[in-house]
Amino acid sequence: MVAMGVWLAVQSGWLELQTQAPVVQLHGHEMLFGFTAAAAAGFLLSATPVWSKTPPLTGRPLHGLVIAWLIGRVSALFSCCLSPWIQAVADVGFFVGLLAFLTPTLWFTGNRVHRIFPVLVGLMAMGDLLTHLEALGLTLESARSGLLLGVDAIVFFLAMTGGHIMPMFTRDALKARGEAIAFPISPLLEIAGVFTLTGVVLADLFFPFHRASGWVWGVAGVVQGVRLVRWHGHKTLGDPMLWVLHLGYLWLVVGLMARGVARLTGIFSDASALHALTVGAMGLFTLGIMARVALAHTGRPVSAPPALTLAFLIMTAAALVRVNFFMTWDPVSAVLVSGGLWIVAYLLFCMLFVPILSASRPDGQAG
Repeated sequence: MVAMGVWLAVQSGWLELQTQAPVVQLHGHEMLFGFTAAAAAGFLLSATPVWSKTPPLTGRPLHGLVIAWLIGRVSALFSCCLSPWIQAVADVGFFVGLLAFLTPTLWFTGNRVHRIFPVLVGLMAMGDLLTHLEALGLTLESARSGLLLGVDAIVFFLAMTGGHIMPMFTRDALKARGEAIAFPISPLLEIAGVFTLTGVVLADLFFPFHRASGWVWGVAGVVQGVRLVRWHGHKTLGDPMLWVLHLGYLWLVVGLMARGVARLTGIFSDASALHALTVGAMGLFTLGIMARVALAHTGRPVSAPPALTLAFLIMTAAALVRVNFFMTWDPVSAVLVSGGLWIVAYLLFCMLFVPILSASRPDGQAG
């Protein structure tokens, strides 16, 4: 919320930041490698002990990760006054520490699919490094590639996570309602998903401006759309804790296909397509997963109170306004309204969950 508030103050002309990198680049970096990376790390640090049946990361190593992340955020905000090396070392150190825990643990869970997650964290670390190398003056124009690599790594992460949890959550919820529906896995479709998303990463790294990259993004979107249809999202409309994930995944599909259309036709901007992925897919998916995990890990029913459902709807509105495919809004107004809605959605989340996460579990068990 602070990072978004600073961005809106800059966009509205209320604040002028003196930064090492362009402010728009700083905004992209902080929302990707600050906000979204923290959410991905939180998910993995919670899920890895369950997948691997090993103890969770606690104590000083976990504190070290949090401190490195905080140093990165503070040094980004005050980059005019601090050496860019401080943020670079802290940011990259955060990813290195995360990899040091995840890699040996997930590599030997017995499920080869889990091995993709350290690879994706490594891609995020590489993207983060590329942005810092330009800020340090060691490369020319590597920051854009780094930001795109960060987006692609998170999209890949959401696709793998979605395939892992969404069919399971949806099947369990439908079973509880007395609807026994099969969720068959298609190995060919899953392989196609991995290959096409790998193609997206390579396209953004090596030929982001080539027309052929539009076809790569479009095909990847179609494949993910087929996966989403097979998860029976239309049966989740009465359960906000489920439809928020399906809607977030739909934004992922829309974003991938929109990037392809933007490159092939130019009827709307690539920035709009990118924000379908960042505000739509990442914003909604993060909100939905954080809410689900917070409720489950504190021993509460995984159901959405009205304020949380409202937060999901507000985040959806934020995505619709920011994407602004056909420029029905003035671009600056779209940024300001969308960012304001983003802040309200996460403020509602905090109002609901800070008391829950600060209190003991109602069942008396350890959190």
